[in-house]
Amino acid sequence: MHLKYFFGLVFAACFFLAGCSDQKGQEGPNLLKELKYSLGLADRKHEGMAAVLKGHNMTVWSVRYSPDGKMLASGSMDDTIILWDTARNGITRILKGHTAPVIAVDFHPAGSMIASGSKDKSVILWDVRSGRPLSTMKGHTGNVWTVAFDPSGTLLASAGNDGRIIIWDVANSNQVVSFPAHTGSVNMIRFSPQEKILASAGDDGNVILWNIKTGKALKTMKDHESWVKSVGFSPDGKILASGGMDQLIILWEVKSGKKIRTLTGHRSGIFSIAFHPDGRSFFSAGPDQAIIEWEILTGEKKREWYNPYGYILGIDVSPDGTMIAAATENKAVVLFGDKK
Repeated sequence: MHLKYFFGLVFAACFFLAGCSDQKGQEGPNLLKELKYSLGLADRKHEGMAAVLKGHNMTVWSVRYSPDGKMLASGSMDDTIILWDTARNGITRILKGHTAPVIAVDFHPAGSMIASGSKDKSVILWDVRSGRPLSTMKGHTGNVWTVAFDPSGTLLASAGNDGRIIIWDVANSNQVVSFPAHTGSVNMIRFSPQEKILASAGDDGNVILWNIKTGKALKTMKDHESWVKSVGFSPDGKILASGGMDQLIILWEVKSGKKIRTLTGHRSGIFSIAFHPDGRSFFSAGPDQAIIEWEILTGEKKREWYNPYGYILGIDVSPDGTMIAAATENKAVVLFGDKK
């Protein structure tokens, strides 16, 4: 069983390296260091696991709850998006339209649409009720790793391994602005919940805050030692968390761009970060198969869960804060939390 986890992480590292092949001169993570986590994983307890949702036939890349928490969307390497009914943990519908793996999904703030980004270089807007595509937006020259609606729902941002961020007008699917953001892949983008600010994480090791109207960088934070894979804002927009392949999570003050503290606890890189709705804690996850909840005020671990379904590529927290959904290597969406 240990051998399975060992080769699972080898695959994860190689997949990300292959997906970001446009990054010249970048050194990959020290795989021997990353793989040390595998020893002893099989002996960890599987506490906190509430449900396992099975419907995809390949690795699940991303998960996102609807604003009302009644639905969960998952994107997969099988080129599909599944919409799940969270009351019964069953499939509502399967969305088909991409011609390559679906890497990213996000719900519109009104819950009426879903945006998806794919390795087919496109972004698709979907009607949630019918499951039909509303618009296909093409502008990227590489894989689209991340998509995000702004709080008003009027704008959609997308980014990927072409190093560019594109802001789209949701009403007409036209580009509002497009600009180079990082040297190498842009791995994650998130809008501030309070202001017209966009945060991005890149394989150049930088975390950048952007003015989305002008495409100009407001602040560039450079304390990570390797690729940065994830960013997330606190619900009040005052704190930004970033996670990277250096196994570090850094909390930043958004107003000043200054580092608040650095957290360590994962035994591999951090692929995903999601804040609890109450703003007191946040969650992190990655290839070490662990989901860790952190207290924001103290930086201490609150609890930790182990995912037996392989490495974790993405997480999201339900709007009521009771459940955490994890996109996993072994085709499943795994739910952790306080209710079953």
